[in-house]
Amino acid sequence: MGLFSRVKDVMHANLNDLISKAEDPEKMLNLYIERASEELRNFSVQVNRAAADKILLQEKIAGAKKDIAELSGQAALAVQQNRDDLARTALSRKQQTEQSLADFEQQLVEQEQVVKDLQDNFQLLTEKMQKAKAERDNLVTRQHRAETMKKASDTISGLGQNDPLGDIDRMRDRVEHLEAEAKASRLTTSASFEAQMDALKQSSSSVSVEDELAKLKAAMDEKQNQ
Repeated sequence: MGLFSRVKDVMHANLNDLISKAEDPEKMLNLYIERASEELRNFSVQVNRAAADKILLQEKIAGAKKDIAELSGQAALAVQQNRDDLARTALSRKQQTEQSLADFEQQLVEQEQVVKDLQDNFQLLTEKMQKAKAERDNLVTRQHRAETMKKASDTISGLGQNDPLGDIDRMRDRVEHLEAEAKASRLTTSASFEAQMDALKQSSSSVSVEDELAKLKAAMDEKQNQ
Protein backbone atom coordinates (compact mmCIF):
# COMPACT_ATOMS: atom_id res chain seq x y z
CA MET A 1 0.00 0.00 0.00
CA GLY A 2 3.05 2.27 -0.27
CA LEU A 3 1.79 3.63 -3.58
CA PHE A 4 -1.55 4.51 -2.01
CA SER A 5 0.26 6.40 0.74
CA ARG A 6 2.24 8.41 -1.82
CA VAL A 7 -0.90 9.28 -3.75
CA LYS A 8 -2.69 10.24 -0.55
CA ASP A 9 0.21 12.46 0.49
CA VAL A 10 0.08 14.25 -2.84
CA MET A 11 -3.69 14.64 -2.63
CA HIS A 12 -3.54 16.02 0.89
CA ALA A 13 -1.12 18.76 -0.08
CA ASN A 14 -2.43 22.21 0.79
CA LEU A 15 -2.88 24.06 -2.48
CA ASN A 16 -2.89 27.44 -0.77
CA ASP A 17 0.46 26.65 0.85
CA LEU A 18 1.82 25.61 -2.53
CA ILE A 19 0.70 28.90 -4.03
CA SER A 20 2.07 31.06 -1.23
CA LYS A 21 5.50 29.43 -1.51
CA ALA A 22 5.70 29.41 -5.31
CA GLU A 23 7.14 32.13 -7.51
CA ASP A 24 4.75 31.05 -10.27
CA PRO A 25 1.56 29.74 -8.58
CA GLU A 26 -0.08 28.58 -11.80
CA LYS A 27 2.99 26.58 -12.82
CA MET A 28 3.19 25.08 -9.33
CA LEU A 29 -0.46 24.04 -9.42
CA ASN A 30 -0.04 22.44 -12.84
CA LEU A 31 3.01 20.51 -11.62
CA TYR A 32 1.03 19.38 -8.57
CA ILE A 33 -1.84 18.12 -10.73
CA GLU A 34 0.62 16.43 -13.11
CA ARG A 35 2.35 14.65 -10.24
CA ALA A 36 -0.93 13.60 -8.64
CA SER A 37 -2.23 12.36 -11.99
CA GLU A 38 0.91 10.27 -12.53
CA GLU A 39 0.60 8.72 -9.08
CA LEU A 40 -3.06 8.02 -9.72
CA ARG A 41 -2.24 6.32 -13.02
CA ASN A 42 0.31 4.11 -11.24
CA PHE A 43 -2.27 3.32 -8.59
CA SER A 44 -4.74 2.39 -11.33
CA VAL A 45 -2.22 -0.12 -12.66
CA GLN A 46 -2.07 -1.74 -9.21
CA VAL A 47 -5.86 -1.92 -9.07
CA ASN A 48 -5.97 -3.59 -12.48
CA ARG A 49 -3.29 -6.10 -11.46
CA ALA A 50 -5.20 -6.97 -8.31
CA ALA A 51 -8.36 -7.45 -10.36
CA ALA A 52 -6.42 -9.66 -12.80
CA ASP A 53 -5.11 -11.78 -9.89
CA LYS A 54 -8.68 -12.18 -8.69
CA ILE A 55 -9.77 -13.38 -12.11
CA LEU A 56 -6.83 -15.79 -12.22
CA LEU A 57 -7.85 -17.26 -8.85
CA GLN A 58 -11.41 -17.67 -10.07
CA GLU A 59 -10.13 -19.53 -13.11
CA LYS A 60 -7.96 -21.75 -10.91
CA ILE A 61 -10.95 -22.53 -8.69
CA ALA A 62 -13.06 -23.39 -11.71
CA GLY A 63 -10.24 -25.61 -13.07
CA ALA A 64 -9.77 -27.31 -9.68
CA LYS A 65 -13.46 -28.09 -9.42
CA LYS A 66 -13.40 -29.55 -12.90
CA ASP A 67 -10.34 -31.67 -12.06
CA ILE A 68 -11.99 -32.92 -8.85
CA ALA A 69 -15.06 -34.00 -10.80
CA GLU A 70 -12.91 -35.82 -13.36
CA LEU A 71 -10.79 -37.52 -10.69
CA SER A 72 -13.93 -38.65 -8.89
CA GLY A 73 -15.16 -40.19 -12.10
CA GLN A 74 -11.82 -41.86 -12.72
CA ALA A 75 -11.77 -43.34 -9.18
CA ALA A 76 -15.29 -44.71 -9.64
CA LEU A 77 -14.38 -46.21 -13.00
CA ALA A 78 -11.25 -47.83 -11.56
CA VAL A 79 -13.29 -49.39 -8.76
CA GLN A 80 -15.73 -50.78 -11.31
CA GLN A 81 -12.80 -52.32 -13.16
CA ASN A 82 -11.36 -53.74 -9.96
CA ARG A 83 -8.37 -51.48 -10.29
CA ASP A 84 -7.99 -50.35 -6.71
CA ASP A 85 -4.49 -49.10 -7.39
CA LEU A 86 -5.76 -46.68 -10.03
CA ALA A 87 -8.67 -45.76 -7.78
CA ARG A 88 -6.25 -44.93 -4.95
CA THR A 89 -4.14 -42.75 -7.29
CA ALA A 90 -7.21 -40.89 -8.55
CA LEU A 91 -8.51 -40.36 -5.02
CA SER A 92 -5.08 -39.15 -3.82
CA ARG A 93 -4.91 -36.63 -6.64
CA LYS A 94 -8.49 -35.65 -5.90
CA GLN A 95 -7.60 -34.90 -2.27
CA GLN A 96 -4.58 -32.83 -3.31
CA THR A 97 -6.75 -30.88 -5.76
CA GLU A 98 -9.38 -30.34 -3.08
CA GLN A 99 -6.68 -28.91 -0.80
CA SER A 100 -5.54 -26.62 -3.59
CA LEU A 101 -9.17 -25.63 -4.17
CA ALA A 102 -9.53 -24.70 -0.51
CA ASP A 103 -6.35 -22.63 -0.72
CA PHE A 104 -7.57 -20.90 -3.89
CA GLU A 105 -10.95 -20.13 -2.34
CA GLN A 106 -9.30 -18.63 0.74
CA GLN A 107 -6.98 -16.58 -1.45
CA LEU A 108 -9.99 -15.45 -3.50
CA VAL A 109 -11.77 -14.19 -0.39
CA GLU A 110 -8.70 -12.19 0.57
CA GLN A 111 -8.10 -11.00 -2.98
CA GLU A 112 -11.70 -9.85 -3.34
CA GLN A 113 -11.26 -7.72 -0.23
CA VAL A 114 -8.00 -6.33 -1.58
CA VAL A 115 -9.64 -5.47 -4.90
CA LYS A 116 -12.58 -3.86 -3.14
CA ASP A 117 -10.32 -1.76 -0.95
CA LEU A 118 -8.18 -0.73 -3.90
CA GLN A 119 -11.21 0.17 -6.01
CA ASP A 120 -12.75 2.16 -3.14
CA ASN A 121 -9.49 4.01 -2.58
CA PHE A 122 -9.08 4.60 -6.29
CA GLN A 123 -12.60 6.04 -6.46
CA LEU A 124 -11.84 8.25 -3.47
CA LEU A 125 -8.60 9.45 -4.99
CA THR A 126 -10.28 10.06 -8.35
CA GLU A 127 -12.86 12.26 -6.64
CA LYS A 128 -10.10 14.09 -4.79
CA MET A 129 -8.27 14.56 -8.07
CA GLN A 130 -11.37 16.06 -9.68
CA LYS A 131 -11.80 18.34 -6.68
CA ALA A 132 -8.12 19.32 -6.84
CA LYS A 133 -8.42 20.15 -10.55
CA ALA A 134 -11.53 22.23 -9.90
CA GLU A 135 -9.77 24.03 -7.05
CA ARG A 136 -6.70 24.52 -9.26
CA ASP A 137 -8.84 26.05 -12.00
CA ASN A 138 -10.59 28.27 -9.47
CA LEU A 139 -7.33 29.44 -7.93
CA VAL A 140 -5.78 30.12 -11.34
CA THR A 141 -8.84 32.12 -12.35
CA ARG A 142 -8.64 34.11 -9.10
CA GLN A 143 -4.94 34.68 -9.66
CA HIS A 144 -5.54 35.99 -13.19
CA ARG A 145 -8.34 38.23 -11.95
CA ALA A 146 -6.18 39.58 -9.12
CA GLU A 147 -3.30 40.26 -11.52
CA THR A 148 -5.64 42.09 -13.90
CA MET A 149 -7.08 44.17 -11.06
CA LYS A 150 -3.57 45.00 -9.81
CA LYS A 151 -2.46 46.09 -13.28
CA ALA A 152 -5.57 48.26 -13.60
CA SER A 153 -4.91 49.74 -10.15
CA ASP A 154 -1.27 50.41 -11.03
CA THR A 155 -2.36 52.10 -14.26
CA ILE A 156 -4.81 54.33 -12.41
CA SER A 157 -2.17 55.10 -9.80
CA GLY A 158 0.25 56.03 -12.55
CA LEU A 159 -2.32 58.35 -14.07
CA GLY A 160 -2.68 60.01 -10.68
CA GLN A 161 1.03 60.78 -10.61
CA ASN A 162 1.11 62.05 -14.19
CA ASP A 163 -2.49 62.97 -14.87
CA PRO A 164 -3.12 64.06 -18.49
CA LEU A 165 -6.23 65.83 -17.22
CA GLY A 166 -3.92 68.13 -15.30
CA ASP A 167 -2.25 69.07 -18.60
CA ILE A 168 -5.68 69.78 -20.07
CA ASP A 169 -6.53 72.03 -17.13
CA ARG A 170 -3.28 73.93 -17.60
CA MET A 171 -4.01 74.28 -21.32
CA ARG A 172 -7.50 75.55 -20.50
CA ASP A 173 -6.04 78.17 -18.16
CA ARG A 174 -3.61 79.25 -20.86
CA VAL A 175 -6.33 79.56 -23.51
CA GLU A 176 -8.58 81.50 -21.13
CA HIS A 177 -5.67 83.84 -20.36
CA LEU A 178 -5.06 84.40 -24.09
CA GLU A 179 -8.74 85.04 -24.60
CA ALA A 180 -8.68 87.62 -21.77
CA GLU A 181 -5.67 89.34 -23.34
CA ALA A 182 -7.42 89.44 -26.72
CA LYS A 183 -10.53 90.89 -25.13
CA ALA A 184 -8.47 93.50 -23.30
CA SER A 185 -6.75 94.38 -26.59
CA ARG A 186 -10.11 94.83 -28.30
CA LEU A 187 -11.32 97.07 -25.46
CA THR A 188 -8.13 99.15 -25.69
CA THR A 189 -8.54 99.52 -29.47
CA SER A 190 -12.19 100.43 -29.08
CA ALA A 191 -11.38 103.00 -26.38
CA SER A 192 -8.72 104.58 -28.60
CA PHE A 193 -11.18 104.76 -31.47
CA GLU A 194 -13.82 106.41 -29.29
CA ALA A 195 -11.29 108.93 -28.00
CA GLN A 196 -10.23 109.89 -31.51
CA MET A 197 -13.83 110.27 -32.59
CA ASP A 198 -14.51 112.56 -29.62
CA ALA A 199 -11.46 114.62 -30.55
CA LEU A 200 -12.73 114.94 -34.09
CA LYS A 201 -16.13 116.01 -32.82
CA GLN A 202 -14.56 118.60 -30.53
CA SER A 203 -12.39 119.83 -33.38
CA SER A 204 -15.42 120.15 -35.63
CA SER A 205 -17.28 122.03 -32.93
CA SER A 206 -14.35 124.47 -32.49
CA VAL A 207 -14.27 125.13 -36.24
CA SER A 208 -17.97 125.90 -36.23
CA VAL A 209 -17.59 128.37 -33.35
CA GLU A 210 -14.72 130.19 -35.12
CA ASP A 211 -16.75 130.37 -38.32
CA GLU A 212 -19.72 131.83 -36.48
CA LEU A 213 -17.47 134.33 -34.63
CA ALA A 214 -15.98 135.47 -37.91
CA LYS A 215 -19.41 135.92 -39.39
CA LEU A 216 -20.52 137.94 -36.33
CA LYS A 217 -17.51 140.27 -36.58
CA ALA A 218 -18.09 140.79 -40.30
CA ALA A 219 -21.68 141.72 -39.69
CA MET A 220 -20.75 144.23 -36.98
CA ASP A 221 -18.09 145.83 -39.19
CA GLU A 222 -20.61 146.17 -41.97
CA LYS A 223 -23.02 147.94 -39.60
CA GLN A 224 -20.43 150.43 -38.45
CA ASN A 225 -19.49 151.27 -41.98
CA GLN A 226 -23.04 152.25 -42.83
